[in-house]
Amino acid sequence: MRGWTGLGGFASGEAFTKLFMRQCSVVQIDQSTRDFTVLARIALETANNLDENNSARHHIFNALNDAFNVLDTRDPLWDGKFYASVDPALQTLRIGIEKAGMPLDAIIHATGHAHIDVAWLWTLGQTRRKSERTFYNVLRLMEQFPDYHFSQSQPQLYQFIKEDQPALFESIKQKINEGRWEPMGGMWVEADCNLSGAESLARQFLLGRTFFKENFGKDAETPVLWLPDVFGYAWALPQLIQQAGLKYFMTIKIGWSQYNRLPYDTFMWQGIDGTQILTHFSTVKEFGSEYASTYNSMANASEALGTWQNFQQKELQKDLLMAYGYGDGGGPTREMLENIEVMKNFPSLPQVKQSSVKEFFESIEPLTESKMMPVWNGELYLEYHRGTYTSQARNKRANRKAEFLLHDTEFIAALASVTTNYQYPNSLFTEAWKTICLNQFHDIIPGSSIGPVYEESQAQYAELTTNITQLRNEALQSLSQKLDGDILLVNPTSFTQQGLVFIPGDSFQRFALNGQPVSAQQTDSGLWVDAGELAPYSVTALSGVGYGVGQLAAPDSATISKTPELENDFLKVEFNSNGDITRIFDKQANREVLAPNSIANQFQVFEDRPKSWDAWDVDIFYDDKIWLAEPATSITMIEDGELRQTIEIKRKIQSSEFTQRISLNHNSRRVDFDTHINWMERHTMLKVAFPVDVLAPQATYEIQWGNVTRPTHRNTSWDWARFETCAQKWVDLSEGDYGVSLLNDCKYGHDIHDNVMRITLLRSPTMPDPAADFGEHEFKYSLYPHIGAWNEETQKEAYSLNDPIVVYQTKEERGKKSITTLQSLVSCSSPNVVVETIKRAEDGEGIIVRLYESQRKRGQVQVQMGCAVESAWVTNLLEENESALSVENDSILLNLKPYQIMTLRVKLK
Repeated sequence: MRGWTGLGGFASGEAFTKLFMRQCSVVQIDQSTRDFTVLARIALETANNLDENNSARHHIFNALNDAFNVLDTRDPLWDGKFYASVDPALQTLRIGIEKAGMPLDAIIHATGHAHIDVAWLWTLGQTRRKSERTFYNVLRLMEQFPDYHFSQSQPQLYQFIKEDQPALFESIKQKINEGRWEPMGGMWVEADCNLSGAESLARQFLLGRTFFKENFGKDAETPVLWLPDVFGYAWALPQLIQQAGLKYFMTIKIGWSQYNRLPYDTFMWQGIDGTQILTHFSTVKEFGSEYASTYNSMANASEALGTWQNFQQKELQKDLLMAYGYGDGGGPTREMLENIEVMKNFPSLPQVKQSSVKEFFESIEPLTESKMMPVWNGELYLEYHRGTYTSQARNKRANRKAEFLLHDTEFIAALASVTTNYQYPNSLFTEAWKTICLNQFHDIIPGSSIGPVYEESQAQYAELTTNITQLRNEALQSLSQKLDGDILLVNPTSFTQQGLVFIPGDSFQRFALNGQPVSAQQTDSGLWVDAGELAPYSVTALSGVGYGVGQLAAPDSATISKTPELENDFLKVEFNSNGDITRIFDKQANREVLAPNSIANQFQVFEDRPKSWDAWDVDIFYDDKIWLAEPATSITMIEDGELRQTIEIKRKIQSSEFTQRISLNHNSRRVDFDTHINWMERHTMLKVAFPVDVLAPQATYEIQWGNVTRPTHRNTSWDWARFETCAQKWVDLSEGDYGVSLLNDCKYGHDIHDNVMRITLLRSPTMPDPAADFGEHEFKYSLYPHIGAWNEETQKEAYSLNDPIVVYQTKEERGKKSITTLQSLVSCSSPNVVVETIKRAEDGEGIIVRLYESQRKRGQVQVQMGCAVESAWVTNLLEENESALSVENDSILLNLKPYQIMTLRVKLK
């Protein structure tokens, strides 16, 4: 027998709570007795939850009393006398209930549902079996209850069924055709919307909606983004919802917030670009629960009444939504279906009916034209589960690296397919994206699953990395046939990048660009070369020109005796003997970067014992206790040349040893902190702090497809509730004419309070994974001081840190090739517009270019293609053409609104 007995004590840390299964029996149902039991159950539960002053309460109690007086309960109970009395007792109960009055003038659309976590306290293999059992249950109950309607999200689950149980999959398709089974959800899985990258969110919709269309028909899917259990919602989601062809959004999770409840349950959610989406927070309330609502309703009288009582806008609408059924295996039960049949027209209860998510949203859609319909303009931040920005750091790093590897490879493969006879491997890319999107499920990437889930996930990432790296190298080798060079340098970003790159191997080799030697700096394991500025989405070839003699940088790696420092034309960085940064001086701005008498790059650890939900939560009192790193055991200058300086510092914090290589390039204002740590702590959180000399009431955080400002003060409960928030690649604190950006290559948790900027680097919860984050970690973050407020320079540095120049050594002898550079495949005239993605179209017809406006600016934008263009179209996220664009001299003219995302299909000649 396979099964899962329940959550047990994981929420409170009682891992060994035992749950037992009762003895099973095979029984024969007496329908009249069953009908009496259901009606009596609903009646009693309703009366118990009605107010003392409600006359229906007393009528129902009287009806129950009269009915049980008719029921013959003499021993032996199950002889003929009892069964003979059931029908009269049932009739007595029905008559008495009719006297209790009318139902409420409110309608609950009840839809069967099974919220199945793709992984959590079990691995993917268990999820496959959970899905099978649940979906078989649904089909058997549909045979017995003709009105039963079921709604199920997550195409990944359907894919599992299609692979494992093809006959079951065909039965599901039949019920979908009958209109009794509702595919919905929008995304491949119910993905975390804090951590998943920008293009990943777009691919969730593309994969999910394409699967439903190909397997169930164009109009089978209900156009709703269904994310009942996700831990926060990025402000770009409304635009993505609309561009994916969806119309509605549903969750309940924001109702779990610790300190503040959103004042609306039905509203228009306005996204960062102004897009508005009809949104509903289901209000199904479990009496006695500390949470505002549930997505696993038991479809009983208590929850039906609670749904209406919990709803905050009774003046606005009378239609509400209930998703009922056991989650994580099982779905709706016979008892739930019987309850709904009774609650269709029960005194003082809302009118509960079998319905669909689509029917519910269509019933409230006319409210979008009402002046009473409120608008929420901002992100939907969950005041809960803040630890998920950091837990299971290795998994988060693997996600970020996989996202950028796949991004780079799609661009390189697209370029190779345009310029050579290379065949673009579309199906292989699709499978890779399915792996990434699967692992962005809202209990995998947040770090809230058991250890075996992460063993499986890391194995999937490793396989993906091997396969996609091979595809990338094959495409690069194809490109090398067009270029005269031994080393290819690929800029896979939307920004001009500085071509300071590391070439491993022989440190005495030398290279030239267009016949001119490039600057080089030797190390003991290779060579740094400076190829100058590399254009966006371009390829540059370096030619080997033999060997040179030069001094190795710090050949003895001698320990520094004097006060160490890093310095270039932009910055001077000073350290003390402990290894702390005591000063950063901006030579161009002639000002101090750090606050007076402060220490930067300070490692801080805190006791991290949340009240419950260990891997999920960070509580507001976490910083009551703080400990700092010990003095450095060694400080070594390991690179000291004209191109680059690096200091290596070894230290210990608590029981954990760490090594940092802190670097400053000759052509950059960015200080990089390349970190390796052997994390040996439990129930401890590690942050790194930078107190900067900047005064600003708000800080800026990058999110997917844009950025948001959040307060640096704690004036109100809404402010101090955000003591830990999520960002993608960068955060920034700027005053009028100066600012500091803090960048990362795989971290998400941040806090900026007053003038102190911090990244959360590691946690060490023990539930549900006792070994979470224990052991070796690598990550990099950077400090980027800048003159003026943040702009495209901050974005460029963040992309450069995460997506550096790709260096590829060709595998063939150089032939007679005169080209040394493939100019930008795509470039943009406006620095505020980021070209996020370049790929081949899913149908093979042209190149897909996805870009967005990033600085809240409006205006015309010119997109220049590096090859001959036949035609161009604006498409939606599903790559369906929407409007034709004019093309002149291989240039496309666009008009963009602030934070607008635009997808282009460009057909080449």
